Amino acid sequence: MNTSVRVANKNESQILSSLAADTFYETFKPYNTEEDIQAYIKKAYNTDTLSKQLAAVHDYYFAIAFIGDKPIGYIKMILDASHLALKGKTIELEKIYVLKSSWDTKCGAALMQHAIDFCKSLGAQNLFLGVWEENHRAVAFYQKFGFNTFASRQFQLGSRLCDDYMMNLIL
Repeated sequence: MNTSVRVANKNESQILSSLAADTFYETFKPYNTEEDIQAYIKKAYNTDTLSKQLAAVHDYYFAIAFIGDKPIGYIKMILDASHLALKGKTIELEKIYVLKSSWDTKCGAALMQHAIDFCKSLGAQNLFLGVWEENHRAVAFYQKFGFNTFASRQFQLGSRLCDDYMMNLIL
């Protein structure tokens, strides 16, 4: 099964909305209430929000991974990000998600390599992300690509306060 990754276009907000909702639900449902998950999905992954972000090409970058014509994962990057601990041109990998049924396809690696290559093409010195500290699988995945923890932050998901590692890859 070959994974292809391509830039999302402004007309794909519905595809991204569905993919984002499904992947977020699969990832975080075991740890959060149904009410909190649905509220976050409604706020963050509605088609209007995603349409605006897809149109803001100087602020955001989206790419979608496919097997054949089936979307199975995506990335979202904030192009002009910053963090006090990081110097130089910095991009945040805000989202990288793959459908659980496609975890064995190497889609995550293809998306990550796409993100790294894109950042290098822009002359970025840093690619950073936040990851829930209890998501050991994701932390190990990022470490395989050379990301190192440099800080922490908290993320509010409904009534739950989560602790995130901040991880950076020097490009």
